[in-house]
Amino acid sequence: MFPNMKLSLPTLALILILLSSCSKYQNFAGYEVNNDDLSAKVTLVSSDAHNTIEAELFEMINNYRVSIGLNEMEFESTTYYYAGIHTSYMIENGITSHDKFSERAENISKRTGAIFVAENVARNYDTLEAAFEAWLDSPGHRQNLEGDYNYTAISIRPNSNGDLYFTQVFFR
Repeated sequence: MFPNMKLSLPTLALILILLSSCSKYQNFAGYEVNNDDLSAKVTLVSSDAHNTIEAELFEMINNYRVSIGLNEMEFESTTYYYAGIHTSYMIENGITSHDKFSERAENISKRTGAIFVAENVARNYDTLEAAFEAWLDSPGHRQNLEGDYNYTAISIRPNSNGDLYFTQVFFR
């Protein structure tokens, strides 16, 4: 398109930062689970807190995988973007679903080179541990948790009532 155009590394880095900061699904508000309320109500705090609950579940899943002799999965940002879109979709529609999974998987594959994509979803669990245990108790979800995957991302967001919605996408 611009054959003679050359970008310096600092210029390219600045462009990437500006582009990523404008994305509707990149900058999520943070939430803190109120442990006094078993309905998983949440309180707005900071973006770091939101990333913390996702990181906690991510670590819980990787610890489980290692405990049964599997590899740890790495976080992947493109997958996080699509997981976030789907979590928002579930919240907007008040459902737990895999709607448009084929489209999501195709987009992830095109952008990452993934050869196999899988997904777990959940909502309305009081704790991260409860959501994780529910996935372990479901044969299909357990198969994804224990699958031959190298990369994953988890999006966790509350609806207006504070009920948490979860999307985890896996790929190899």
